[in-house]
Amino acid sequence: MKIYLVLFAIIFFGAQSKAQGNLQFNQVKMIVNTDPPQTVPIGKVWKIESVFSYGTMDTYATGNSPSNQSFFSNCGVPSGSYYPEGRYMAINAIPLSFGIQGVGYPTNQLPIWLPAGSTICTCSNSNYCARGYSLIEFNIVP
Repeated sequence: MKIYLVLFAIIFFGAQSKAQGNLQFNQVKMIVNTDPPQTVPIGKVWKIESVFSYGTMDTYATGNSPSNQSFFSNCGVPSGSYYPEGRYMAINAIPLSFGIQGVGYPTNQLPIWLPAGSTICTCSNSNYCARGYSLIEFNIVP
């Protein structure tokens, strides 16, 4: 009987040491296109829930040609070919588009989970960029 108790204790405490933690709601945040790059703090996780539009400019017409743009220069994203139908942001210097791009292909879907240390960079060109983003911040608790 003692061996079962010891075995149970080893399994129980061993399983707890492997746990990654639980998420605890902390706050709702909004990041707008005039904000500087934002970094997810240590011990936090962000969940991007929605993209704010520029009203009628987010109708996402299709068939437009891409143009060479450089509206992420403040966060290390090189200039590239962007379609005006998408609404762009950059996560860790990788540009992402939301909406319809090019000839009607849907792009990134929400929500997007960001671990600690991830950086979000927005842009201010109303033809290519969203007005902002709504996200939820969670604490990682043991």
